[in-house]
Amino acid sequence: MGWKPMNGSTTVSSQAMISPVSDCGEAASAALAGQILAQLDVEIIVTNSDGHVVYANQRAQIGAGLKPLAPASASFTDYWVIDEAADGDLMRRLARSSSWQGMRLARRSGRDAGKLVPLRGRGFLAETPVGRAVHVMIMQDPGRGRQFDEHRQLIQKLNSELAHRRRMEQALKNLLAMQKRLHRELVHRVKNNLTLLISMVTVGRRKCKVPAAVEQFRQLEHRIMSLATIHELLDREHETDHVAADKLLGQICSELSRSLAPPTVTLSCDLAPIRLHIYEATPLGLIVNELATNAVKHAFPDGRAGHVAVSLTAAADGTVSVTIADDGVGLGGQGSTAQGSGSAIVHALASQLKAKLTRIEDAGTTWQVVFKPQKSDGAEAQGEYSPLSSHPTVTSW
Repeated sequence: MGWKPMNGSTTVSSQAMISPVSDCGEAASAALAGQILAQLDVEIIVTNSDGHVVYANQRAQIGAGLKPLAPASASFTDYWVIDEAADGDLMRRLARSSSWQGMRLARRSGRDAGKLVPLRGRGFLAETPVGRAVHVMIMQDPGRGRQFDEHRQLIQKLNSELAHRRRMEQALKNLLAMQKRLHRELVHRVKNNLTLLISMVTVGRRKCKVPAAVEQFRQLEHRIMSLATIHELLDREHETDHVAADKLLGQICSELSRSLAPPTVTLSCDLAPIRLHIYEATPLGLIVNELATNAVKHAFPDGRAGHVAVSLTAAADGTVSVTIADDGVGLGGQGSTAQGSGSAIVHALASQLKAKLTRIEDAGTTWQVVFKPQKSDGAEAQGEYSPLSSHPTVTSW
């Protein structure tokens, strides 16, 4: 009898599995096939659709701890642990399949009894004395076992690496959080130190009897106050790198209006909500302080009434523009004030900001500072612009 796989491949015959046939060539082929199957170093079992073993090679019999049995007297459950109902379901499932199906079963007996072994099985048509019948071939699958172990080891390794990466990530998060706390503490201390410095300058100004020196003290006081305002905003908003430029300029103008502007001069702000890196907010705040101070002090001589307007806007191309405009007498009526130390400071700060500084004389003086904030880049960061809203805020004093 010859066995023909269900997919139509070459017929496999075995003398151990067949009844004698008259064709000597087929009998010789069957005998050769039986010898080949017996010599394979994997266990092979062939059953009929009812689970009765019709062939088992020597390795299968040795592995099960069984003596060679007559094909019809052994059951698949004599080799592997499986109840009769499951045995029938398994055989029917394998018999209906023309492709290899993997499984893991425990040995019934032998020295490895209870050990799970990877197997694979499939159905095929076999020629029998009573005609064609479906049989099932089940064989050991050592490669699948090795692959399973390799996959398990790989998964364990990946899990170990993942756990290590998570620990490293958490350590980095902790370090970043600590760095941020230290940075905020530094900002808070700098703010306190600047406030103390302002107090010391104020005491010196009040004790000074020389008018020119008093004026220098006052200018120094407002410059330090502009720097302190930046650190105050950073501390208040728990930030370390960026500040709201509109709040910064608003506080600077508010302080100038309160402490410096005479009753005849009003100071107003039209400020779009924009965030800047401190590397850009610092020089910008000092520029506005210098130009607004100069306008309040010198654009309206002899008690003349007037108005100083400060605006902050952002263009569609990302550029930021600050304008300080007054309706005073203009620089022509201010003598040499525009050529003093304040002017030098403004030009130096504009150069640091890489800004275009423009002065317009027309019914007063207008200064315009236009620059494009640069994105942060490590220690060389020059700032980062971020519009918060499309609606500007307007404040007047």
